[in-house]
Amino acid sequence: MLYTASFYHPEHWEGTVYRISRAHPRGQTTNWETQPFLYPSRQVLDEYRTGTLDFAGLTERYREELRTNYNWEADFQDWLGSLQPDEDYTLLCFEPEGEPCHRRVAAAWLLETLPELRLGQMR
Repeated sequence: MLYTASFYHPEHWEGTVYRISRAHPRGQTTNWETQPFLYPSRQVLDEYRTGTLDFAGLTERYREELRTNYNWEADFQDWLGSLQPDEDYTLLCFEPEGEPCHRRVAAAWLLETLPELRLGQMR
């Protein structure tokens, strides 16, 4: 199953945990794998932070980046192919539960791309 959670709520983490943010939270020990193929580009993040993009725009641009990365990066395709539907995975980033967040966009894209994965809890 595929889950999403904040760095700050390890009680919500299930299975193999992946950081999908460009930054690492200060003061925390690394208890996760990194997955750079799921990092949004700096440009998209900067445009969102400055208000040039709203969350709908970020979602559209980020999903396009995911598609492009997947189509061009054999390692990304290999990683996605290695995910086992009977195992649990959690995507992590900073935002609190309920706030707009790219981790839920990434999870939705992964579920569309690899339908064998099932949805766990999106936080």
